[in-house]
Order: sequence, then structure tokens, then C-alpha cells
Amino acid sequence: MAWERGTAVRRLDNPGKTGVTTGQLRNRGDLSYCGVRWQDGSNDYVAEDQIEELNVIISKDRFELIEQGRYGRSEDLRRSLTHVHLSGRLANLVYSMGVTNTDFYAHQYKPLLTMLESPADGLLIADEVGLGKTIEAGIIWTELRAREDMRRLLIVCPAVLREKWRDELKLRFGIDAMIVDARTLADEMAHSSGTGAAKAWVASYQALRPPRSWRPGSELPRRNAAGRQVLAHLLDEHAEDEPLVDLVVFDEAHYMRNPDSAVHRLGEMLQKVSHQRVLLSATPINLHNDDLFHLLRLCDPDHFQYPSSFQDLLLANQPLVAARDAALNPSSSAEEIMGHVRRASESDLLRNSRQLASLIEDPPSDELLRRADYRSELAAGFERINLLGHVVTRTRKRDVQIERPRREVHPEKVPMTEAERAFYEYVTEITREYAWRRGIADGFLLATPQRQVCSCPAAFARAWLGDSESLIADLSERILEDYEESGEEGEFEDISVSLKDFLLAHRPSNLDAAVLERSDSKLQRLLAELKNYFAEHPDEKVIVFTSFRVTAQYLKDRLVSLGMPSLLLWGNMIESKQELINEFRDRPDLRVMIATEVASEGVDLQFCRLLVNYDLPWNPMRVEQRIGRIDRLGQKAKVIHIWNLFYADTIDERIFGRLLVRLRVFEQALGEPEPIIGETIQKLESRLLTTRLTPEQEEEEIQRTAQALENVRQRQEELERNSSQMMAHGGLVLERIAAAQELSRRVTERDLIIYVRDFLNHHTAGHQFQKTEADDEFLIQLPATVAADLDDYCRRKGIAGQTTLGNGLSRHCRFLNNLTSASNRTRECIHQFHPLIRFISHKLTELDEAFYPLVAVRVSAGAVIGLTPGDYMFALRRWTFSGVREEEWLQSAVAKVSDRALLPDEMAESLINAARVQGSDWIEASRLVAAKVASPCLDELETHLDEAYQRAKKRKQDENSDRLMFQLHGIDQHLQRRMNTLEKVLEEHSRLGRHGLVKATRGRIDKLRALMGLKREQIQRHEVIQPDDSPVCVGLIRVESTD
Repeated sequence: MAWERGTAVRRLDNPGKTGVTTGQLRNRGDLSYCGVRWQDGSNDYVAEDQIEELNVIISKDRFELIEQGRYGRSEDLRRSLTHVHLSGRLANLVYSMGVTNTDFYAHQYKPLLTMLESPADGLLIADEVGLGKTIEAGIIWTELRAREDMRRLLIVCPAVLREKWRDELKLRFGIDAMIVDARTLADEMAHSSGTGAAKAWVASYQALRPPRSWRPGSELPRRNAAGRQVLAHLLDEHAEDEPLVDLVVFDEAHYMRNPDSAVHRLGEMLQKVSHQRVLLSATPINLHNDDLFHLLRLCDPDHFQYPSSFQDLLLANQPLVAARDAALNPSSSAEEIMGHVRRASESDLLRNSRQLASLIEDPPSDELLRRADYRSELAAGFERINLLGHVVTRTRKRDVQIERPRREVHPEKVPMTEAERAFYEYVTEITREYAWRRGIADGFLLATPQRQVCSCPAAFARAWLGDSESLIADLSERILEDYEESGEEGEFEDISVSLKDFLLAHRPSNLDAAVLERSDSKLQRLLAELKNYFAEHPDEKVIVFTSFRVTAQYLKDRLVSLGMPSLLLWGNMIESKQELINEFRDRPDLRVMIATEVASEGVDLQFCRLLVNYDLPWNPMRVEQRIGRIDRLGQKAKVIHIWNLFYADTIDERIFGRLLVRLRVFEQALGEPEPIIGETIQKLESRLLTTRLTPEQEEEEIQRTAQALENVRQRQEELERNSSQMMAHGGLVLERIAAAQELSRRVTERDLIIYVRDFLNHHTAGHQFQKTEADDEFLIQLPATVAADLDDYCRRKGIAGQTTLGNGLSRHCRFLNNLTSASNRTRECIHQFHPLIRFISHKLTELDEAFYPLVAVRVSAGAVIGLTPGDYMFALRRWTFSGVREEEWLQSAVAKVSDRALLPDEMAESLINAARVQGSDWIEASRLVAAKVASPCLDELETHLDEAYQRAKKRKQDENSDRLMFQLHGIDQHLQRRMNTLEKVLEEHSRLGRHGLVKATRGRIDKLRALMGLKREQIQRHEVIQPDDSPVCVGLIRVESTD
């Protein structure tokens, strides 16, 4: 026959090998040979009776193909799995894994899996400091972009962390974020949409919080109104509309713990206009603390309305946790487990749970409980029912199975010179005198100058005798920092007044700063030790922390003048903190970084292993925050060194020995930020530094504080033990994450290359897809019609400008499945979220194209640990459960052909993934495994999978019923809560005769009722799940001995 150019064909003896005809024909004797360009780019002439047209071929019936012996190739398996991965929302695939610029730590995926399974729209991540909560939030956003095509991200954080967030999002996740104020955010939100261009905003709590005078339902702000007022009005106006933002991340969420504060009101307002929320806080889990309740209320306000109902929920949860623990205990009986189940079902909150009802109707037997996989599945079911596990996740450092560095502490007392001693005593005396004569109650305000003189007498003297305004600004910033941590409300314009009066009134008349500089005893010790350290470790760098800018500037000037190049890091610098850190890390001549307290927040300095505390914060939280800059994930050193410098015979020495050492602050963290710690330290500073006390009285005050903080430590440990009521889930989730990583459940560069190449070969005649000399790089050109289709697709999806392939010109493209890989003028990087990949997935789904269903692959026995060589049959199916939430699962089964023995699920999945990633074609399969052997084996596998599907369908229906009940209850509670608010607003407007606002508020009430009615109807339509079970691929795998 005559083969037209561009006809898609495949080999008869190897159906997986496809290509297109070139239009060339050669006659060789009685046979005609047709020119074919194969999918790997090679050209060949093939006898006409050895190929067939692709579009008219063969049945897709897998059993019929087995009878014909028409097995496909390893690339058919890879292609099928890649399309399923990219076109669906597989519950057992983590789309964000391996595509970001982050190291893999299993615990950082735990919040993601918790959120994906949660019926609520909010999550509190309460991990300890240094475990990567920023990365966890970035992973969640990456996953939501992949699964839900979410576009709008808002980060709300303390002001000092804005640059850190912007830089981390770009560096690790390839996200271009902008730092905004309230007015800019209001404008951005008003003009963005869920289907438009991707947006990411970073703002501070203080910049966004509503004004004190603002009230819900207020009149439209005037044109010259403050930005915070404009934003507050926008958020309030859209509280009943479609969300303005897809995900809000609240960093340091404990700032919102006070329900009467402006930042908490900000949290409530953003909750109403967002699809989902993530709260990040290292605050300990205290089940009996209202602070935790207020944070959970921001996560899920419809189910955490009252503190009393929160306590009821804790009681209802206890038997669930007990049931889960019993399920995982091999010695527990079915009766013991069911006893906990029955107690749980007696609770008002769980009485209507279909999942518990199903267990009571069909309880586990002791025979079933002998199977470890059944126990794991049962325990996972209890975790899904857990009433609190869906809103909180927590990981402690002790739970993370990684080698952590040991802390080695080096305290050093530095004797003061005569001049330093005289200056120290002068400041101490005049401070106490001033406080006593003026009756100043806020001793902390005046404690700050005394802390500065303990930090560096020379620096304090130079600043005091020079520019008092800069010194006042420095010390005021230090005080503001403490007030911000305490959560106090108020404006701070007057903070510097008392300090200014104090400093001007007591400027030393006979002080010579030059004398203090020449005899700076602490600086001399620092220089001597740094020289010794650098002589022994010539490639190392050192971080020096101080609480004061004047000390930092002084140290930098002195070190540079003495030939030791140093870099400063503090708040509000022109350069971003990350730029300065990168410069410090990368420049060989920069050996020392001097950082202030403000800069220590959100800074990662794992490349240093020596930290110098040039002065000592009294607050243990501040000490831990400093150490946490180098003692965090990514630290490669086995030992980190902490060198504490303080003057002998000063109050700092006594604080170090009696308080910080006793609390083991430097060796281990006291815990996480709790207001009581800061308040206790402030009281101690006030008493010691502004009151005339004898040495014995000072000792008594320090010992009393130490005991109070030791009590805090013990209380935290007790809270952590009790928090299992909330944090019952964890271990099983981590196992799932580790399995996903180990089994290579991710799309690789090779997968993407085959996916694109095959689509172009089959559906785009006249394209170019040519390999270049660079790794994984190709020259790609789309035909005009396909390029136009891609361009239209990008415009519809709001991703125009993300690729130039839509212009029909040739383009160098590198396949690199990492979101942070940036394209440039000469080369475009293609990852799984690239517009071309999304376009191909969309087109193949639209075409409903079936991939070749039968393959034969060979792999080495070393690819799967513990698997014996031999021939194996596998079956892969896709399960879909469409209900309140849509889920897809890729389910596999594998049996050895010789005895049809099933492999354990994890080993089966490992083998199929090994075949996908490492497999090669097994051409001889049809001759070596007879159809009469393969077909019955496949029948048994599919029977096994069908039984598993029926069980899963019942379980998913029960889960759907509980989820539906949960969401309907939430809608009712939300309607009631919002109606109460709006009716109060309406009453106020009516009382004041605001007729226009009365009409507008009634309109909002009608709109709210209509919207909630619509949501209720939409949810009730999913009362019964719509299940589907479809084949993906089946085949033979030969596991070959490595001998």
C-alpha cells in the first residue's frame, strides 16, 4: 500500500514502538520498504507487512492482546502513568515532592497531607522552632497550585520577616511575591481573580490591621482615607462574596492570640474572604488555654465557636485516640477496640458518624487483627474521624529522626577595667535614682540603658556623648520589640520621651569615650579568640549577636579597622537580609557577621557553627532564637559552639549563672514563645535594675524567677504529653510520606520528555522535537495550528506570557522538573506545571485517548529490596470517588506468575515504580509466558482489586457522609454567626437614622442567606458518592537476577 507522509504507524512485532512515515518508499525484491521516523528520532526503512496504521489498530482489550501476544514497551508504561499523574488529583501522589528547591524531610509533608484530608479550610501548624514551618507552608501552596489551580497567595507576618518570606518564596518555590501595604493590597485584591494571573503578596500584621475606630458596616471610605481603613472596608464588603484570596498564611500566628486585639480582628476578616488558611506558630499545645482556642477559631470558626464546646470536643475525642492506640497495639483484642468505639459513638458530637456506625455494624475480628496491614488501615480510619486532628499538626525536634548537632557551650567572664567599672556603676546608680525620684512604674523603660552598658561600655559612651537621637532610636526599638512580643495594643510614639529626658539629664560631663575604647576588655577577648579560631579553621565564618545597634556598629568599625572584614545585619537596611546573608556566605574575605536581635528573626545561618553572644538577653526565648539560627535543619556540623561573653561582677554574670545556666537554656530549648516568659523577665529587669536591692535580695529575685521559669518548662512538658488528644495522628502519615519519596512517586524529567514527544508525534504533524548536545535539552517548534491552540489555552487559563512556544517559533527547551528553574531569552525550562505540559494533559483528556494497555518490562532484582527473581503479572487501576470531595487513587496488585502469590501492597508498588523508572523492553515476553498462563493470573489480580474497590467504596461513602454532615453543620453555624453580626449592624444603622446603610445591610443579609442556601444545595447534591473504577495498564515484569 502507499503510505502518505506523516501517517502514524507502529511495529506489529513491537506495538509499543511508534513513529510517522516519511513518504519515502524503497522496493527490495518482492517487498516494499517504507521510510519511518521513530519516536526516538531515528529513521529507518521497514517492510510494509511489519507495520500498521496507528489509528486503525487493534483492540484495547487487554485479554485479547495477551492472546495475540502484542505486548507494548516500557515507555508505554511510563507514558500511561505520567498521564494519570498529570491529569488527575491522585490522593496517593504528592505533586509538590521533588519539584521545589528544598531538601526532603518527611515531617515537612505532614501538614500537607493533614490539610488535604481535612473537611475544614484551616490548619494550625505548631512545629517547634527550626523545623521549617516556612517550607511547610510553601509545600502546601505548591500542592494547591497543582491540584486546585489556585492563584492568589497572601502571607501575613511580623514586619521583620517580610523580606525573608519574599526571598524564600522565590528561592525555594519559584514564586514572585511582592511586599505590600494595606492600600496596595486592597487595590490588588479588588482587581485579581481566581482565574487570572498568579499573585503572591507579603504584608505585616501592623500594616494591615484595621483602625481602632473602624466598625463592620461602616460607610464607604473617603478618597483620602488611610489604607488600613480602605482594606478593612473591602474585606468587610466581600465577607459574603466569593473569596478574594485562595490561601492566607499567618506566620507567628500567636500574635493573634488576643481576641480583642486589632491583629486578631484582621485574622477574622481575612478568614472570611479566603478559601483556606494556614497558621504557623511554635506556641506549645495547651488544650486548656484560651489562646489555643482563639487560634483554632481562626482556622475553623464554624466548629470552634465557644470555649465550652471546645472542651466538649476534647472529651469526645479521647475514646477515638484510645481506639487508634489500641488498633496499633498488636496485643489489643477486637473487644477492647470496639469498647472505645462504642464510647466514642455515645458522644453527641459523634452519634451520627457513619464511619463509627459502620464499624459497629461490621466490627473487626481477632482474625483480621492478626494482619498488620488491617491494623494500620483501622488506625488510619480512627485518625480520619479524629475531631481535632484535621485542624492542628505538630512536630517536635525529638520526633524528627535526623542527626542533630550537639551544642557545646563556652561561657567566659571578662574582668572590667577600672574605667569600665566606673562607667557601669555610674549608669546603675543614676538609673535607680532617676526611677526612685520620678516614681516611674515602668522600670523596664529605664532598664534598657543599663543593659546597653553591660553590652559594650565603649559603644554606649561613644553614642551617648555623640548623637543622642540615634541612641534613643536604637533603645526605643529594643523596647518596642518587647512590647510587640507581649501582644499589647497601643501606639508607641511617646516611648522615646522618657528615654530622651533621662539621657539628656544625665549625660556624663567627665567621661572620655576614647579611654573606654582603648581599654575595651571584651573586644580584646573577642579579637584574640577569633584570630585563634580562624587560624585553626581558615574556611569558617562566625556570627556575633548583640541586642543593640550601637554595639553592632562599634564592633563592625573596630573589626574592620583591625583588618577583619565584617558585615552588619539589622532591621530596615537598604539591602534585603537574604542578599546580605548570601554575600556573607559567598565572599571568602568576609569572616564575621554582626547581627542585632531584630535581624535574628527568620535568618538561616546553617553554614556557621560558632555563635558568639556578645551580650546576653535575659529572656530565654531570645537566647534560643539566636541559637536557632545555626541549630536548624541543614546544619552539617556535628557540634555547634556557643560562646557567651559577659562582664564579671555584674548583674549579667548573676543572671547567667543563676538563671540561664540553671534552666539549661544553652544546651536545650526551654520551649516556645509564651507570654508568661517575657512578662516574668520584664518584672525581673524592673526589680533588679531600677530598685535599690542588697546582693542577697538580688539573689532572691533571680532564684524566684528561675523557679517560675522552671515551672513553665515542666508545664510545657506535661502539656505536650497531654496533647495526644489532638495530635493523635502523625506516625502513619509520616510512613505514607516516606513511602511516597522512596517509591519515586513523582514525575521525572524522563517522564516529561516521553510525554511531550509522544503527544507531538501522534497529534502534531510538522513539529520539531530535536535533541541537542545539552542534557535533557531539545529544540521544540510547534506547527502553527497547535501553537495557536496553546496560546489560546494560556490566555483562557490566565497564564499568558509563561511560554513562548505559542508563537510558533523554534525554542531551546530544557526538561527540568523544578519550579525554581527560571527560563531566559535563550532557553525555556519545562517542569510539570509548565503551560505546555498542562496543555497536553488537557488535550489528551479532551480527546479521551486511551494509552496502550498491555506492556512487558524487565528490571534488575536489585531494583526492589527483598524481591526474588522471576516473572510477575501486574494490574493498575484508577479509582475515582466524587462526593463532597473528589478523590482519585492509583491502585496496584502484583502476583508471581508461577504460583500466583500476591505481593504485599508496598512491594507491589515498588516493583511497578521500578519498572516505570528503570525498566527496559522485554520483547520475548509473549514467547516465554504463554497466554493460557498470563490470562488466569490477570483474572485473579483483577478479582482481588475489585474486592478492594468494593471495600474502599463503602469506606468512602461513610467518609463522605461524615464530611457532608460536618460541612452542613459548618454552614448553619456560619450563617447564624454572620446573621448575628449583620443584625447588630442593621440595628445600629437604624438607631442612627442611616437609611442608605440600612438598605445596604439588608441587601447583605439577603445575599448571605442566598449564598449559604446555594452552598447547602451544592453540598447536598454530593450526598451519594459517584464512584468509578477504570483500568490503566497491565503487563508482565521479568525480575532478572544480578548474578
